[in-house]
Formats: sequence, structure tokens, C-alpha cells
Amino acid sequence: MSSPKSESVSPNAVLTSYLVLNVVSGAVAGALQLAVPLFALKLAASTAQIGLIRGISGVGMLLLVVPAGLLVDHFGARRLFLLGSLVATLLTFSIPFASIPFHLVLLQGVAGIFGSIKGTSLNASFFERIKDLGLDKVGWFKGSMSIGMTFLGPLFAGWAAAVLDLSTVFRILSALTLVPTTLVFLFHRDTPRAANIGLFRGIAAQWGDFREVWRDNPLGLPLATEALATGCFSCFAAFVVPIVVVGMHRSASHASALISMEGGVFIATVFLAGKFVPKISPSKLYLLAAVATSLSLVGIGLSRQYLSLAAFAATMGIGLGLFNLVTATRQGMVRGSRGKTVSLFTAAIGAGASLGPMLGGQLSNLVGTSGTFLLFVPAFLLLAAVASTPERRQELSFEATSAQAAS
Repeated sequence: MSSPKSESVSPNAVLTSYLVLNVVSGAVAGALQLAVPLFALKLAASTAQIGLIRGISGVGMLLLVVPAGLLVDHFGARRLFLLGSLVATLLTFSIPFASIPFHLVLLQGVAGIFGSIKGTSLNASFFERIKDLGLDKVGWFKGSMSIGMTFLGPLFAGWAAAVLDLSTVFRILSALTLVPTTLVFLFHRDTPRAANIGLFRGIAAQWGDFREVWRDNPLGLPLATEALATGCFSCFAAFVVPIVVVGMHRSASHASALISMEGGVFIATVFLAGKFVPKISPSKLYLLAAVATSLSLVGIGLSRQYLSLAAFAATMGIGLGLFNLVTATRQGMVRGSRGKTVSLFTAAIGAGASLGPMLGGQLSNLVGTSGTFLLFVPAFLLLAAVASTPERRQELSFEATSAQAAS
């Protein structure tokens, strides 16, 4: 999926088109991450079931780590985005017809598969053009998605759930999924695609490209960071609903406000702190991010008052925003096929989005719903410790990766 209408469009116009697409798509996803757990509570789902419903969509990203790159490279990002968007419309419209939690698991699982196709195509298209847009804009892709997903979407869902029945909310969201579909259909064109060499030969070539990207780029730590940060936020978005609605006896709008609080600070961190990233060593950024996130998780796990939850949700946005800046910058400098690189990071996001809520939901039976947040703290501190070793400092060096990208 190339720039709107033609390659002669200015980089600023191209960037704007991606931002609009991301904000609208993210808003729908953000509203669903609140509305679906609320509907699950209506179906008398347990915390473990809510974790499964929230996490099953991430499995699609894992299943498509190889096929997604093949599909993007051979069928075009635009065509795949349209397919994923139309399926998302149908699935969102179908949610109110679920009568038991297992139905939601099935719907969310299928949604994850096609959502992965849609997200991978858009992501690959953006990073293909990142050199034209500027490396200082590398965090804007996820940041713009977060404007909708963690701020506008939850706010809308909290308001809508208070004044409308949930079935109406899902119908509105299914209609909104058509907005990015229409924008892509009217204003974007596919870039030239590789020749179709057949499914099995294509998959074999994919594995070869993955090995080449992995050999030429040290990605273990960035991928682990992406998975852990995603798992942390996914748990927060899933379990803050029962904590606030059931545990604190507050409304859905109060739960949505906490997600939006975290999202608003995350967005501000990504957009405002990006220009400072090259001036600070990645190991120090890892340490700052780990400390901010860990203190926030301890606070969330121990808080029994709504206002303290809101304060720690905000500081968690700072920590996760810093983590995103490090991994997004590293991703933008990777050598090799963008489709394969994006697929690797998509798989890491899928691992976090699925395993985080699923394991958290199961462990909540032992440590309580709030206690699940404390389990992330040692992992984040370990990330910071690994990033500070001499080998990792060299691998993560922005100067080193810039030289690689230029070679």
C-alpha cells in the first residue's frame, strides 16, 4: 500500500493519511477492548474467561508470522487490508449474538487472525516509507494507533455503555470499521508486488528471508521487550474492567477513564520524547522505562482507591511509551525485507497479547486480579539488566544501527 493516489504526494500528506487510518482503526479496537469484557461480564464470565477472551486474538498474530509476510509481499498490502477490514466489520456486528463466553472466544480468535492480516499490511507499508517520512517519526505509527486504541476508543466505549445498550454499541463500532476501509479503497494504491512463485516455494523463501533478517540484526531483546510491554498493557486493559466495575462498584466509564489515562500519557511520551531518543543511550532508556513501569505495576497491584489507580496508570503510560520508542527505533533501522521484519514484531506483539491476559487470568485464581500486575515487575527489571550488558549496549546502539541501515 503506497502513498495516497500517487507517489508524488508529499511525505507530510503520506504521514497524515497513515495517522488518520491508525486513529480510526485504533479507536474501534480501543472501544472493543472495553466493550467486549463488559459484555463478557454480562454473560457471567469469570476473570480467567475474560483473560482467555482478551488473549485469544493475539494467537492469530502468532499463527500468521510466516504467512502474513508472504501475503503482503505477493498479494499487496491494500488488498489484504480491505479483506481484514471487511471481516472485522462482520465479526464486530456478530458479537451481540453471543450467548455464552465460549462464543466470544471463537469470535475474538477469528478477529485476531484477520486483524493480524490488516495490521501487518498497514505496518509493513508504513515502515517501507519510514526513510522518506523521517526516523524521528518512527514512533508515530504506534502512537497514532494508541490515540484511538488507548484514549479515544475507551472514552467512547465508556460513554456509550452508560447511555446505550451494548448491542447498539457494537453496531456503531461495526459501522466505524468501514471508515478506514473506505479511505484505503479510495486513496491508496498497492506498490508493485513480487511474482507469485507458489505457496510452498514462497513459504520456503519466507523462512530463508527470516533467517537472513535474524542473522543480520540482533532482535532478541527488542522482540522480548515488545512482547512483555504488550502483555502488560493487555492485562491492564482486560482486568481493569472487573477491578473497577466489580471490585470497586464503579461504572464502565470509570474503567474507560483509567485506560484513557494510561493511553494519553503513552501518546504524549511517544510523540514528545521521540526527538530525545538519539541523545540518550538505549540502556539508560531501558532502565528509565523499567523503573517507571515497575513502580506503576506495584502501585496498581496494591492500590485500593480509584484515584491512586489513575495516578499509577498515568506513570505506566510513561514507562511503556519509553519502551515503545526504543523498540520502534530499532525496528525502523533493521536491514532486510520490511514484510518479514514487521511479521517478527507482529509475532512478538501476538505473544504478549495472548499469553499476558491468558496466564494472568489463570494466575488471578492464586494471587488475585490485582496481584497479577506484580508478576510483571521481575521481568521488566530483568530486561533493563540485560540491556545494560556490554554486548547488548553495542547491539542497541543507535549509532551502530544507523550505520547498518546505511550499509
